Amino acid sequence: MLGDAKDHYAVLGVWHTATHEEIKRAYHALSRKVHPDKKKETTDANKTNTLEFHQLSIAWEVLGNPARRREYDQKMSSERNRSRGVVQGKVDLDDMKEEDEGYSYPCWCSGRYVIKESDLEAGRDMVPCSDCSLKIQVLFDVVASDEESY
Repeated sequence: MLGDAKDHYAVLGVWHTATHEEIKRAYHALSRKVHPDKKKETTDANKTNTLEFHQLSIAWEVLGNPARRREYDQKMSSERNRSRGVVQGKVDLDDMKEEDEGYSYPCWCSGRYVIKESDLEAGRDMVPCSDCSLKIQVLFDVVASDEESY
């Protein structure tokens, strides 16, 4: 089977940075190899070719059209970011609201980032949103206590 059916670039065997012409050449070369009409008899190999050709056709429909490709690239980027838990930004502790459970900061999704005093003391600075997959990095200075200042 050709690549991951969910990744149109992998189906066509090209990089995400491929030009329209490179994508077009890859589609034509692969479609000649796996076109279902290439074999007259019905065999398992022919069924595989039909499935591969269908995947190629879908990939070409999306990547061959600049507007659809842009939309697809944005969707794929969004999915990759969501799975990685992308860092939305850096927030100074002074900009966060002090609350009973620690400090909070609003997320654009209407959720909030909350970091506890114990997290700060342990040197943890990455905070996930309560409602989405985004994270922020909390910027703060570590202040030595009077006992440690010698």
